[in-house]
Amino acid sequence: MARSQAGDGRKVDWFAAGLGLVLAVVIQLVGGTVLFGGHRTALVSQGLLTFAALLAGGSLAGLIGPVAGAVWNGVIVAVGFIVVEELAGALGPVGPLGSAGLDTLGLVVDDVLVLSGGTIGGVAAAAVRRRATRER
Repeated sequence: MARSQAGDGRKVDWFAAGLGLVLAVVIQLVGGTVLFGGHRTALVSQGLLTFAALLAGGSLAGLIGPVAGAVWNGVIVAVGFIVVEELAGALGPVGPLGSAGLDTLGLVVDDVLVLSGGTIGGVAAAAVRRRATRER
């Protein structure tokens, strides 16, 4: 997966995906603390915050990494966020991050929300970068 079949370079930039993941986690932690004060009551609002965090993280990863891998970088950010979220949930509820206490349906909805945010962020970054390339 590191190289494409046509040899046009790497498709996944792990550094860009890592920066996007850090941005998404920071937005989730800071936004959850500021907006909700560590309470897990407003699930819809927290879902919107999570989606926005992954949208920003996926977009950053897509903008920093190679154009051909912008969408993949957004997906990697989302998968990494799910891993971080589940590890935080395994330790117990740690503020706004972690899915402790959610049932199976809640976990599926949460993961779909996270994957959608990261992927849409990567797609948006790819579209912006391709449009900028065409205008040159």
